Amino acid sequence: MGKLMFGKDETIACIQPITLKGAEGEDLCLAYKTSKYFVFAGVYLKDDGYVLGVPSKKDTFYPLPEAGELKDFQARGLVPDPLPGYSIPVPEYLFGYSLWIVIAFVAGFGWLKSVNTKRRKARDAAVPVGFGPPTITTDGDRFIADQVRPMLRPGEQVQHQAYGVRDRPDSAIAVARNVGLFAVLTNQRVIFVQTKVGAFKPVLENHGVSEVERSAIVNAVEDDYLISLVLNDDTARTIFVGPQQKHFSNQQAFIRDLPRILGKGQVTEAQPQVIG
Repeated sequence: MGKLMFGKDETIACIQPITLKGAEGEDLCLAYKTSKYFVFAGVYLKDDGYVLGVPSKKDTFYPLPEAGELKDFQARGLVPDPLPGYSIPVPEYLFGYSLWIVIAFVAGFGWLKSVNTKRRKARDAAVPVGFGPPTITTDGDRFIADQVRPMLRPGEQVQHQAYGVRDRPDSAIAVARNVGLFAVLTNQRVIFVQTKVGAFKPVLENHGVSEVERSAIVNAVEDDYLISLVLNDDTARTIFVGPQQKHFSNQQAFIRDLPRILGKGQVTEAQPQVIG
C-alpha cells in the first residue's frame, strides 16, 4: 500500500477466493480496487469497485465481467451470487487523504500556538516590568551570577539573567550547530557567556564572553521565545530562551521583561524622588 509517494497508486484487496480461472489458468479472487494519488502524501482515495484479483500477483487484476457474462459465471458457481459486500478499512482512507490530515494538523497546531502566544503576552503585559535583581536559588543561577560578578563596573547592577541558545532549535542541523549562552541584562549592557549545549542539561562552563552596550541597542523583540537585539549598526544578536525553569529560576522574567526594557517602547526604572 502506498508504494508511490508521488503519482497514482492502485491497490487490489481480495475479498474471497473463486473457482473461476484467469486467462493463463491462474487462480483468481473476487477483489476490490482502490486508487490513490500522492503528492508526497495522500491527496485522495477512490473506490474503483469489484475486480478479479490474482493473489499470486498483487498488482494484477481483471475487470469484473459485464453483467451478462457475470450472471453466467454466477449461475455456474464460478463467482459468488450475490457479490459479497466489502468496506475499505479506515486506515486506508486515512492514508489516502493523509496530505489533508497533515495540512489540518499543521493549521490547527499553528492556530493553537498563536492563541497560546497571545494569552501569554496578555498575561505578561499585566505584570509590572521587573528590574531585578534576579532570583538565585539553583546551581545554574549561582553559576551565572558567579561568572558575571567580577565583570561588573562600578555602579553596574544586574537586572535579569537566563540561559538560552543562539538560534531557534527548529531542526536537527540547528541543534547540532547551536551555541549555549548565559545572558545577563544589567543597567548598562547585555553580557553573553558562551557555553556548550548539553545533551540532557545545560553545561555550566565559560567558553568566552561578549557584550553589547545598551546604548547600541535600538530595539528588542521577542517572537515565540526568540529574542532579537537590533543594534545601531543594522546587525542583531539573538538568543532563544526556553520558559522551563528547572535549572534556571529567571527564564520567564527574562522573556517577559527584557523586550519591554530594551524595546522601542522602552520602560525605564522609576528613579526615587529627591525632596529638597
